[in-house]
Amino acid sequence: MKDAKYLLYIDILGFSELVRNNTKKIKKLFTVIDSLNAHDHHDFKTLVFSDTILIFNNATPVTEHDHEYFVMFACEFIQDLMFKTIDLDIQFRAILTYDQFYYHHLKNMEAYYGTALLNCYYKEKEINALGLFIDKRINKYNKIFRTTEFDNDLNFVYLLQTIEFLHMFGEFDPPIDEGYVSAGYDFFGLQDDVKTLKNIYSNITLQKDSKIRGKYLETYYQYQKRYKWLMALFQNSNFDHTVVSPNADWTHLKRGHI
Repeated sequence: MKDAKYLLYIDILGFSELVRNNTKKIKKLFTVIDSLNAHDHHDFKTLVFSDTILIFNNATPVTEHDHEYFVMFACEFIQDLMFKTIDLDIQFRAILTYDQFYYHHLKNMEAYYGTALLNCYYKEKEINALGLFIDKRINKYNKIFRTTEFDNDLNFVYLLQTIEFLHMFGEFDPPIDEGYVSAGYDFFGLQDDVKTLKNIYSNITLQKDSKIRGKYLETYYQYQKRYKWLMALFQNSNFDHTVVSPNADWTHLKRGHI
């Protein structure tokens, strides 16, 4: 497709409320956004305006591997945002698509437009859930992250890779051997994965607006579809990640946050 780019369209949710009532939290949010890995990747360009983040590829994909490369990094950029905002309990909705997108760095301004941006702008408002959604047309290039059908156009992307690792174990009775956990890189980040689920679950009760509450409910449902028994395990333990191996040393198995 001529002039097509991979566009990652990210909408920070609840931004208007933060503007009115919590400018301190907004400053922390923008500090996080300023630290995202996407800014340092030479094959991508990042634009931020108000509550919207756009990330798109600079280089042109030629081979199938190139397409897989851009899709993988776009999903990882969202992961980076998700985990760096976890302590702020700020949620987002994002769409990854591939369509016409134009960017021009002019003398006094930056101009950007295209059907990719237009379609994402309208489609994002229809999604009654949180997280990352990938255009079905490009999901064939997604070789890393599991997905499930969300609607006619999009798949929901499962970004919690340590939860996915546990899921691949099959159903088991805790505890997992503590030595295996303490030494295992595969458990890195489980605390953040479980805290992400806890934030979603907590907001089902905390949100008073039924439309907002419905978005959290739908998101939690998407995770329950794939991780039913794990979700029950963590929910019954008040989302204590150590329930899988209470005597293991978890201190070094946590990501750093801003």
